[in-house]
This record gives sequence, structure tokens and C-alpha cells, in this order.
Amino acid sequence: MFTLLDITLLFLVLAIITLMVLFIISFISGRTKSRYEVGGGIKLGTDTGSWLRDRDVKRRELLKDWDIKLLNSLSKSGEYTLDEIIAYLQESSPTISERLNRLEANGLIMKTKTGSIIITEKGRRYIDSIKERLWYRRREKELLDKK
Repeated sequence: MFTLLDITLLFLVLAIITLMVLFIISFISGRTKSRYEVGGGIKLGTDTGSWLRDRDVKRRELLKDWDIKLLNSLSKSGEYTLDEIIAYLQESSPTISERLNRLEANGLIMKTKTGSIIITEKGRRYIDSIKERLWYRRREKELLDKK
């Protein structure tokens, strides 16, 4: 019937087909670069990956420009009260409260017992990474403009 060589070749062909299918699935479903830039929002809590890994809606939320602006200001000044943030960002109180709650849920800020809002270590690292990316983009643009 089947020789040992035939069975070996059959398994080899099946293994190659399986690897090709896995490669195609991984290529289609993930590791593509995000289209979001720093100015338009940054994906929060996810790498660029498949929608299967990003099912959680909170993980797919974007940080808006004012979120980054607030985190940057908090990293410089230390703390703000809610009234200072409302005056600084010139937004309505419910909108700011909702966004502050989201930032707090993501661990980027923390509310103190006195009602002040401070940036956490995770928030500082996040802002530092944004600043570093911006620096590299500016440097890259400078180098490309010189050519």
C-alpha cells in the first residue's frame, strides 16, 4: 500500500501547509503598524496586534491630545485640583470627570484624599516615552531635511 517514504512525504507536506496557513493568519491579523500618531491619539495599553487580542474596549481607547497635555502638565507641576484642571483645559466638568476616571482606571493618575490629582509612576513613564518618540521623530525629520 503506502511505503514509509510516502507517509513521510505526506507528513512533510501537511507540516508545510500548516506553517503556511499559520504564517498567513499571523500576517493578516496582527503586527501591522497603528495608523494613530501622537497628535491624533496613542493606543493605550496595547501593542499593534490582532483584534482578537484587543477585545477589551477599555484597552483600545485612545489618549486624546488633552489627555497627553494634562499628563505632561501633571508631570511638571506635581498636582492639580479638579477646578484647576477645568480652568486649564476649558472643558465641561462631566467631560473632565469622565476622562479623569478613565485615566485613573488605566493607572496613569491617582486622586489623593484631599481631592488633588497626581500623576503615577506609570503615567510618568508613559509621558517620557511619548517625549522620547517625539524627540526621535524631530531628529529624524532634521536629518532627512538636511539631505
